[in-house]
Amino acid sequence: MMRTVNLFFACLLLATASQAADLKTARAEIEATYKSDLTVCLEFDKGEQADCKKEAQQQRQGAYRMVWDQRDPKAPLPSYQGDLKSQKKQIEADYQLMQSVCKELSKATQPTCKTEASKQKKAALKIALSKPATVASCQGCGVVSRVAVVDQPGEGSWIGAISGAAVGAGLGSMVGKGSGCTAAIIAGALGGAYAGNKVEGKMNEKKFYEVTVKLNDGSEQKIAFDNPNHGFKEGDKVRLDNKQLVKR
Repeated sequence: MMRTVNLFFACLLLATASQAADLKTARAEIEATYKSDLTVCLEFDKGEQADCKKEAQQQRQGAYRMVWDQRDPKAPLPSYQGDLKSQKKQIEADYQLMQSVCKELSKATQPTCKTEASKQKKAALKIALSKPATVASCQGCGVVSRVAVVDQPGEGSWIGAISGAAVGAGLGSMVGKGSGCTAAIIAGALGGAYAGNKVEGKMNEKKFYEVTVKLNDGSEQKIAFDNPNHGFKEGDKVRLDNKQLVKR
């Protein structure tokens, strides 16, 4: 008798608390209590276990009935943030949760419960459909808008400039005599450096393959490749990751 009274007050407390808690929490608490009651029943003599389990089942059904009776049919819908695409899964999960609760009620109450669950789902879907679609934020994301071959003259390396200066200095020393020797060597060094720079620049001149990306924020970013097999074409969805261009 004491166990029955304690369970009754536990269910009453749960039903009252469920007004503030969500349905998922209420259902979890009811099932946890029921599982605990069944464990207790196993400690009874075999002849008494059937009655104990039957009582636990009745208490479980009573808890669900009290949660249903204590509900507010006019309560606002759960707050869904975002458009249909982002909220459809959660709306469906909430609908299935309420349907699972409906199955625990009496056969006479189940139709009303299921009708209410359906109305809530429809209302939630209408709200979600009325919200504009949200675009997921993607840092550095965009679309390839142009692929072109460009000319970029190669710059002479410091090694090329030093090599040219050495040759020019040798020629200057051969031409300069007496007091004009030093000036001739300097002039030859400068001329040799310039010539070496130009020669190496011509040798290093090559084609580059420029990929222009239109980023989601409206800006553009160009990436140059020295290999025509870079793998990108117009319309590709890409992302700039640590100064590297990758496909999405």
